[in-house]
Amino acid sequence: MSTLSRVLIIDDDLFAIRYLEKALDGLAEVKSSISGTEALTLLEQTSFDLVLVDLMMPDMDGFQTCLRIRSEHPNLPVLFVTGSQSIDDEVRALDVGGIDFIHKPFNPMVIRARVEAHLKLKSQADELRKLNLIDPLTGLANRRGLDETLLKEWRRAERNRSSLGLLMIDIDHFKHYNDFYGHKGGDVCLHCVAVKITEAVARTGDLVARYGGEEFAVVLPNTCINGALDVAHKVRDIVESMRMEHLGSTSGSTVTVSIGAAAIQPIEVSTPGLGTFINEPGLQLAGILIEQADSALYSAKEQGRNCVAISGALSGKI
Repeated sequence: MSTLSRVLIIDDDLFAIRYLEKALDGLAEVKSSISGTEALTLLEQTSFDLVLVDLMMPDMDGFQTCLRIRSEHPNLPVLFVTGSQSIDDEVRALDVGGIDFIHKPFNPMVIRARVEAHLKLKSQADELRKLNLIDPLTGLANRRGLDETLLKEWRRAERNRSSLGLLMIDIDHFKHYNDFYGHKGGDVCLHCVAVKITEAVARTGDLVARYGGEEFAVVLPNTCINGALDVAHKVRDIVESMRMEHLGSTSGSTVTVSIGAAAIQPIEVSTPGLGTFINEPGLQLAGILIEQADSALYSAKEQGRNCVAISGALSGKI
């Protein structure tokens, strides 16, 4: 691997941490934490490729820590390294989502080989996931990638009591564009608009996705409705500034977009079963945000297109 992978060790035994760090020297960039709570905070701030967790710890044991990690970071593998010799513990570790169970004391060459094997598997899985989460025409995240990110950011916003913003963006009169310029021309238009939306969305943590057809979505973590509106106007302006010819449009002569903006503080939404846009477990509430942004997009189209709107009591052309 050309770039070192990142491994997080969670263990309240400092001697065990140092021993593991020495065994993995040169194989991975290693960080450590002495508690499950501290580790979960660290995982919010830094991405890792593999977690090594001890079983017995004071605040949260390895089972609880693994469950939290698998819930909040479902693609992050967790490997148990523990002094327990219990078969029941080993079975339970696998039941809660652990990928392997290594007994202490261990041979450093064995631990290094096992970690290297799991890192290779993680790298291969990431490549496959990337292929499955990318729209081939625009290079943006596809609908599946959007769903995964929306769920992750919804859960993060719940924990942090922060707002989550979303934009739904539609190319105005795109069917007419395809009819006038052909599907190859339509593909060029989609790619150009995707590039411009990406240019307008500046923050690293934001996600631009192709929602389907000529529709795009932008996930805006830690963003209130005013922040979402600011980004929406930047997107609208930068797309219009392309001055890309659209002689098939009935509302102008260049390519433009209509945008619906919404923002929710998830902690305020407590009624389960609302929103059915996304059907995977745990995403029903996040679907409310999509419904609100989609409703706002419809409002923008009703008000003449090439504009930004929000839904609900504040709905209207902004």
